[in-house]
Amino acid sequence: MRLSSLFVLGLFFTLAVGAASPSWAVSAFVLWVTDGDTVTVIDSDFHLQRVRVYGIDCPESDQPYGFTARLQTAWEVWVRPVTLIPHETDRYGRLVARIQRDGRDLSASLIASGLAWVYDAYCTQEVCRRWKRLETEARRKARGLWSDPGRVPPWDWRRGKRPDNGWRLW
Repeated sequence: MRLSSLFVLGLFFTLAVGAASPSWAVSAFVLWVTDGDTVTVIDSDFHLQRVRVYGIDCPESDQPYGFTARLQTAWEVWVRPVTLIPHETDRYGRLVARIQRDGRDLSASLIASGLAWVYDAYCTQEVCRRWKRLETEARRKARGLWSDPGRVPPWDWRRGKRPDNGWRLW
């Protein structure tokens, strides 16, 4: 199937999902996965928009588990219709939203798999408590990044606080 065919098929499903979504939710179709917590969507008004997944922070692309987080996000939402539950617009102009597909919450899935931290500094909704329990369970079972004793939260990684253990992605 050609990409243009997938695009048209995706738009059809996006419009179909839109009819069943609550008025405050936005129906969209995921066109690209930048990393574990950022995607590009086209909405039912045919606007392209970058979306930052609400409440979580996945490892950066050059961090351990960064590529795995991106793969899981792609597996769950790439080239699929989703429902966006908007929260705010961040300082980079991205929509910050919860992303759901078939009733499954992407944030919860990434956290439970050990591929994201609950971003305590920004996760303020009631659902964040449930996500913290999922994070605790993933940590207890040493899933994903929780199996790495040298893990560095992405907010520290971005500030240059990286271990000098010789690990390099490339």
